[in-house]
Amino acid sequence: MEHVEERRTAKRTRVTQLQYYAYRLSQRNGFSILHSSGKLFHLYIVDAYVKTEGSRLYFLRQNQKDLRIELYPGLLDALECRAHNENIRTGKLIILPSSFQGSPRHMQQNYQDAMAMVRKFRKPDLFLTFTCNPSWSEILNSMGGVQRPEDRPDIIVRVFNMKLKELLEDICKHGLFGTVLAYIYIIEFQKRGLPHAHILLTLDSESKIRTKDDIDKFVSAELPDPCTDLRLFQIVTKCMAHGPCGTININSPCIPAKKNLQKICRKNLQKF
Repeated sequence: MEHVEERRTAKRTRVTQLQYYAYRLSQRNGFSILHSSGKLFHLYIVDAYVKTEGSRLYFLRQNQKDLRIELYPGLLDALECRAHNENIRTGKLIILPSSFQGSPRHMQQNYQDAMAMVRKFRKPDLFLTFTCNPSWSEILNSMGGVQRPEDRPDIIVRVFNMKLKELLEDICKHGLFGTVLAYIYIIEFQKRGLPHAHILLTLDSESKIRTKDDIDKFVSAELPDPCTDLRLFQIVTKCMAHGPCGTININSPCIPAKKNLQKICRKNLQKF
């Protein structure tokens, strides 16, 4: 099928740094030495992020007039007053707008948006934590050769993002907990690189949790019955239960190999 343009548009002959590195990080058919470099691949991603963020900061520094910083009279007066009292020079004021992700104004704007949701829909009813599992089949099936999940952070975050979208769709569209009036979430990363999301849900009046039976319907602190739901029992005992550790499993992550000669769980959870 031939594409026919209805109107002429200016063609872009250049791409941004973010678009370029997004293209470079995409996995394609055939062997890729970049994606098979292990920790060097991690270093490449960090360098790409620093270069992209540095170019954005440089643009903001060079285009302060377009940001109309002269419209911040209160801030300028406060800085000049402090400089006068401490007998120091004011220096050049650089404004980081709320459009720059991670800036104080961006975080404050997100906080105000969250508080506006609370004022309109009242306090949230549910708090969920969704954690990435490096043993997901979608992640393991994408590993090539001797690769491990920690070698491919690009695959981990993509799979996590897709599963998070499916979870939110089940909750908000399919009514897993009832009718959702509003929700907000934030994604954080653990020290080992795995992402997890904290989700706040606000339900309507008919779906709110009011009795102990409503709590028991959504929250469970016991092992599932293997006779009625074997798959759920296996998932809970594998992913949500501590152990076995101690003398039965001396290679458990909760037992320091060199510092603890008695093979005692450092979390004091002697479960066998």
